[in-house]
Amino acid sequence: MADQTARTGLTRRQVLRGAGGAAALALTGGGLAGVVGRATSLPQIASFPVEPAGRVRAFHSRPDLRPPTVATQMAGGPEAAAAEDPGYLFLGPGPVSLKGSQQFGPLIVDSAGRPVWFRPLAPGLQVTNFARWRYRGQPVLVWWEGKIEQTGYGQGEVVVLDRAYRELTRVRAASGRSVDLHALTVTPQGTMLFTCYPDTVPMDLSSIGGPRNSQVRESIIQEVDIATGRLLFEWRSLQHIPVSASREPMGEPYDYVHVNSVQQLPDGNLLISGRHTWAVYKLERRTGKVIWTLGGKHSQFDMGPGTQFSWQHDARQVSDNLVTLFDNGTNGPIRTEHQSRGVALQVDEAGRKVTLGQAYVSSHKLVAGAMGSVQILPSGRVMVGWGVASYTSKFAATGELLAEFALPAGMYSFRGLWLPWEGAPHHRPKVTAKRDHRRDTTTLYASWNGATAVTDWQIEAGPSHDQLRPLGIATSHGFETVIPLQPSHRYAAVTALDRFGRRLKRSKVIKL
Repeated sequence: MADQTARTGLTRRQVLRGAGGAAALALTGGGLAGVVGRATSLPQIASFPVEPAGRVRAFHSRPDLRPPTVATQMAGGPEAAAAEDPGYLFLGPGPVSLKGSQQFGPLIVDSAGRPVWFRPLAPGLQVTNFARWRYRGQPVLVWWEGKIEQTGYGQGEVVVLDRAYRELTRVRAASGRSVDLHALTVTPQGTMLFTCYPDTVPMDLSSIGGPRNSQVRESIIQEVDIATGRLLFEWRSLQHIPVSASREPMGEPYDYVHVNSVQQLPDGNLLISGRHTWAVYKLERRTGKVIWTLGGKHSQFDMGPGTQFSWQHDARQVSDNLVTLFDNGTNGPIRTEHQSRGVALQVDEAGRKVTLGQAYVSSHKLVAGAMGSVQILPSGRVMVGWGVASYTSKFAATGELLAEFALPAGMYSFRGLWLPWEGAPHHRPKVTAKRDHRRDTTTLYASWNGATAVTDWQIEAGPSHDQLRPLGIATSHGFETVIPLQPSHRYAAVTALDRFGRRLKRSKVIKL
């Protein structure tokens, strides 16, 4: 899609805005590898952002990248929304239907919805569980990548990148299985927990009103060592959760439990969510046995007012007595609640009682038939991802809506997470130029996919490839910065600068 807003002729208002702008929205980290010195005092050069137009972002300097546009609505503006929670929004945009040629893949955006980093996947592949984890003491990007089948499960693998966006490894399931899209956890022990594509097992279901000669989908969880791929643990649902616990209408094969989240708890045991049993289970790590069941037909807890949930996703134990989850309230065809919600449950494990701490609902009265997430931030604020309903919302702990991020209609993100990240790309910044002969103007377009420390660009230009001189400093504006240049120059390059004026990396020299 052609960018409808990029222009080579600048209005007086744009020049003044670019010259006076400051990179107040840049979320910066420490010094990056490749620092080559400190920029000298140079005049300010006008610059301005490329505003989004339509469902897809387009960039002159990176025509190969076309990330979905993320619309934002803030209470108090982007600065207020990010003030207590430094970081970025991690999304895994995907299509409800695979028709069309749009790009999908892991996407990081800032508090204004502007892209920070995007990696498009090959056609036909989709992404879920995109997040920041730590591996071998270092921050890494991790996501599931694969094909989503008509069964609602996925067959794929897990991708791990370092902070320079170099691929460290791909993690695959053991014993000939395939990694499923639903659950993914990196442990401090350097292992990975995930769901596998389920087995189909013959079973007599006459005891629950089904056929004698039926089949059941059995949820499987594996833990593998990331470095070696060695299988450390495997859990199979039929050994521990009875088919009679299911709330799912009878089908063939019968997807009776549908595990969709796995968390390693501080005591080493596991917390899992069974979407089709409307229950959360604590599993004993060594044997896989169920320690307790919260919710569903066989709940071992007294569920207080407002604590019942159905078709849920993303169960997380946040502290000894707090569990969060996304209560879908529907599986699509069957609607058990008026709207979906994020919930924080106060869980008295010893007394076996559950009370409602807080519910988080959308003013749009969203109903998400699939996917979803709830995340409590260090500030106490809460991120709720609405799955197939396309939104991610930020709430105050009390339930007040603070900000909303929306993918275009027809797109989803399996989860929406707000996470800290400092990216230092191993590749160079990109710069391209566009000449308007009618107006006799030249415009530079500068970007650096994934760089989080850039606040300014140092512009260099001259009559030849080897005769460039610094012209000035232009304020960085999001993913791509538009910079007017005098038409007399024949060659140019840009150097990314951080907030201390340090040079990070230089682009290639281009001919204008």
